[in-house]
Amino acid sequence: MDYYVVRNDEQFSFQLDNFCNKIPAYQEMFNLSIDDINQVNKDSAYFKWAITAANRFADTKKSWTGFKNDLRFGTPLVTNVAVPATVDLEPIPGAVTAGIQFRFTTLVNRIKAHSNYTRAIGLDLGIESDSHNRIPIETAQPVLRAGMNGGNVNLYWKKGGYDGIVIEKDTGKGFMAFDKDQFPKYVDPTPIPSGNESAVWRYRAMYLFKDARVGVWSDVVSIIVGN
Repeated sequence: MDYYVVRNDEQFSFQLDNFCNKIPAYQEMFNLSIDDINQVNKDSAYFKWAITAANRFADTKKSWTGFKNDLRFGTPLVTNVAVPATVDLEPIPGAVTAGIQFRFTTLVNRIKAHSNYTRAIGLDLGIESDSHNRIPIETAQPVLRAGMNGGNVNLYWKKGGYDGIVIEKDTGKGFMAFDKDQFPKYVDPTPIPSGNESAVWRYRAMYLFKDARVGVWSDVVSIIVGN
């Protein structure tokens, strides 16, 4: 049986988040308690916070290393030794004990052992591998559609048996690395131009499998944003 837990921390966080968003609809079907639901939500929130904090500290490491080196080896009155910005963390959610993945898989095993469980439900909850439906790596190409919903650009795509997609975006200066997505659809958080301004945003995507890019880039999709 294919193992459904994703390896990458960010993707595991997305997997937990997707599970938390959808499991309430199945609570009665699988005889889950309020404590079951609350625990997985707490685990998801705390792990997401931990990843965000770790990434922010990692982003500042280079600045602090340069600051340290400049203090030691820099030229007096020439080298700028301004102290780098401190890390601004989000409020800490309710702490949980170690073993988030163990608790998650234990709950999933209970669900999968229930007589009401189906593979279709598992795919919806993100706890089934759909590798047997995977498009061959050599020809894997996401099909993107772009549309507006709720004041943001939405990108629609299908998994095709892969872990997710990596997205590049062009706002007029060429394609640049933008984001990753594991669960269709993707919502671009970038505010659209205000007032009478408008712009053309272009996107393309490539499938991800085990954290590596596979296949070829999607066809480019364009959308006009703003007035």
